Amino acid sequence: MKKAGDILPLILNEKILKKSQGYSELFLSWELLTEESNIAAAADHSRIKELEGAVLLVEADHPGWIQILQTKQKDLLEKIRRRFPQFSITGISFRLSR
Repeated sequence: MKKAGDILPLILNEKILKKSQGYSELFLSWELLTEESNIAAAADHSRIKELEGAVLLVEADHPGWIQILQTKQKDLLEKIRRRFPQFSITGISFRLSR
């Protein structure tokens, strides 16, 4: 019996697979990105919610964390754009999580 991982590449276009892997890597990289921007503690209070067009939406659990993230927004965006050029991200939007 073949594993799903063996069958999926045959079914799905390789380009689509690479892009979906990139999305996963983007969402999973938040902790590292905040650490590299010297705000590692922010990762425990925020997360990437979605990529909407060319804007990354980040949710935080308190307005204070949004302010801290905004002070590092330029640095975070630069690191994201360098690490994930395939998404052509032009900005980061922050919002309070529900």
